[in-house]
Amino acid sequence: MRFVPRKKINGLLLPMILLSTSGRAQRAIDTTVPQWQPGAKGDLAVETSAFIHDASYPNPERILKIMSEDGAYSSVNQAWDKTHTGSWRISEQKYAFDAIVAGLDSHRQDVIEQGKKILDWGFRQEKPDGSFDCGDKFHGTAFFVEAAAHSALLLEASDMSGQNRAWVESIKPKLHRAALWMMTPANELPGRAHDAPYTHRYYLNAVALGAAGVLLHDRTMVEHSKIYIRLAIARQAATGANPEGGGWDTSYHAVGLKYAVYYYTLVADERTRQEMQPMIDRALLWLMSRMRENGTVDQTGNTSSGPGQEVGPNGTANRMSYVSAWCAAWYWAAISGEPAWSRMAVSLVNGNRIESKARNAATAP
Repeated sequence: MRFVPRKKINGLLLPMILLSTSGRAQRAIDTTVPQWQPGAKGDLAVETSAFIHDASYPNPERILKIMSEDGAYSSVNQAWDKTHTGSWRISEQKYAFDAIVAGLDSHRQDVIEQGKKILDWGFRQEKPDGSFDCGDKFHGTAFFVEAAAHSALLLEASDMSGQNRAWVESIKPKLHRAALWMMTPANELPGRAHDAPYTHRYYLNAVALGAAGVLLHDRTMVEHSKIYIRLAIARQAATGANPEGGGWDTSYHAVGLKYAVYYYTLVADERTRQEMQPMIDRALLWLMSRMRENGTVDQTGNTSSGPGQEVGPNGTANRMSYVSAWCAAWYWAAISGEPAWSRMAVSLVNGNRIESKARNAATAP
């Protein structure tokens, strides 16, 4: 793959990606860009497009491998679930969103039910004030609120809304309590200060509160979410990188972009979309500048993710989030109509395959 200057967007050259034909052939991915529109219907069209299915959800059961019978997700929460001692994280339950989207994509209510069970486990841990008594409380709550609100909005917008309507209504009061807890100054101000070094958290907080506000018809919550959007936009470096931990980080940069395009689609009004557009263009161009010809991402200089870097709650090293990167690029292809972004998304899928293959080879006996 190589990059060829094509045209300017916001004063920056937008490359055209030419995919390399060298190397072993891979199964073709459907690159038909879906029809985008603001709101949950447009979000659903992108999330259930053939590309996202092929790249992110080809095997729905795989998502459910590390959930327990009662819905605890990941080894950390399953261990805590047995004794209620030690640490646990509400953030781990965010993977319910992947299960619910995979179920909607494949029209499998059984998979959706498993995703709902993951969220229900999380809501059973909620305190009367909307909090969750676990590690990294504010940040973890933002992950969970975003996943629950986003999942509910997609279920409401889908052709499977009927069989899921009662469940969506049942979680709304619980979700409202958790989102209001995030907005309470005694919780929000220290939480925001803790999140300050990490731009991606501001976009996460924005879409958590914004999507919850849309679902719950709470305009105050939607307006409050704009605070995070504007704070995050103002942080972008001249290079296009969104700062993470005093530098840059390709993975968390991609995660932030994913939440930014979610917000752009689900929550933002026209004025806010105009404010966000230059940031997203520049941020995607910066990420593209870190890509090699084969689609892998150069993680040199990352502040948190990559070889020898941060370790997650399950004890595994934080890797480049290719899924977030191709999701952001694919959304922006649908939103902007610019083919370079869809080619970028396809290239990132190829890069992920290469990196995964190399990692598996390195750990093979």
